[in-house]
Amino acid sequence: MARRPADTSRPVFLFGTLLHPPLFAAVAGEVATFQPARRPRHRVARVAGQDFPVMVAGGAAAYGALVSDLSPRALERLHYYEAAFGYHAAEIEVIDAAERPVMALAYLPAPGRWQAAPEDWSLGTWIAEHGARTCEAAAEAMSLHGKAPAEVMGRRHAQMLSRADSRLRGAASPHSGGPSRDEVTLLDLRRPYINYFATEEMDLSFRRFDGRMSAPVERAVWCAGDAALVLPYDPRRDRVLLVEQFRVGPYRRGDPSPWITEPVAGRIDPGESPEQAARREAAEEAGVAFRALECIAAGYASPGTTTEHFHIFLGVADLPDDLPGLGGKFDEDEDIRSHLMDWADFDARLVAGGFRLVPLELAGHWLARNRDRLRASA
Repeated sequence: MARRPADTSRPVFLFGTLLHPPLFAAVAGEVATFQPARRPRHRVARVAGQDFPVMVAGGAAAYGALVSDLSPRALERLHYYEAAFGYHAAEIEVIDAAERPVMALAYLPAPGRWQAAPEDWSLGTWIAEHGARTCEAAAEAMSLHGKAPAEVMGRRHAQMLSRADSRLRGAASPHSGGPSRDEVTLLDLRRPYINYFATEEMDLSFRRFDGRMSAPVERAVWCAGDAALVLPYDPRRDRVLLVEQFRVGPYRRGDPSPWITEPVAGRIDPGESPEQAARREAAEEAGVAFRALECIAAGYASPGTTTEHFHIFLGVADLPDDLPGLGGKFDEDEDIRSHLMDWADFDARLVAGGFRLVPLELAGHWLARNRDRLRASA
């Protein structure tokens, strides 16, 4: 059956993530009153392999809420956000709180776009597991409204979630004891570039050490999700594993050798812990599983230019001679070669300054200080 064209004067029936008021406000740009409603003979199912829902036929009723009297701008913003994930407004009939049938707009995917999982979707579970991250990412996502097609925003949304997770981790960090972020006034924020990474330009003022507020200054920062780095070490065989791959940073700096030898490393996926990311990346890049992880350090890579925050680990593993020599994810165009190095060779190169990556230097010197302990407990 063909869907009726959407009448934008209709109220909107919400049944999914936009029922979370903070997300609705961030997306729509205004708050609204939610009135309970339901669509009979339907249910709200989780989309297979995803954390968001789809409304499908079957079941007693799909429960949600009606929102009315939205501004045209708010409705445009809702349309844009939902279209990023393949949902578009269509007219359906629902039952309102007074048990009256009401024609409303609902965001539905094209047939076959998403497959429903057997289980129902839970708003409460979604809020607990994904709500804060999704709300944090919404401002960046909606900054593309009017600048990039919705499908482009949708393709970039996973990285927005990763950056959102990074900001949430940052906000939860213990206070260092020095001046706080309350001593900074953000005057304007611009996002000229949003893709796998993002660039933010801002005008701000900050409290100087003499107690006065600075004049407004312009700053720019390169925004990235947090990264997990792990140096695999086999204490029984007394060897480490390093990976080698092409890196665009050295290439654009003019380095004649843009293939870099480094520890296993990668972005922390949305919802992952740094430890989970370290284990996943080791499996993807080198086919290695860890018996244990030890934290070496966590900190900023270059705080004057980037938000990037490193979580550096030592991974205790078995590193036999027959480990796969090549790795990486095909769908990410990774081409990675593994190298096994006995401790003596690794240490000699480390002492000679033969590695061109500061996190590897840090991890190597940490291992030099802890190697005897690790070998004794192997």
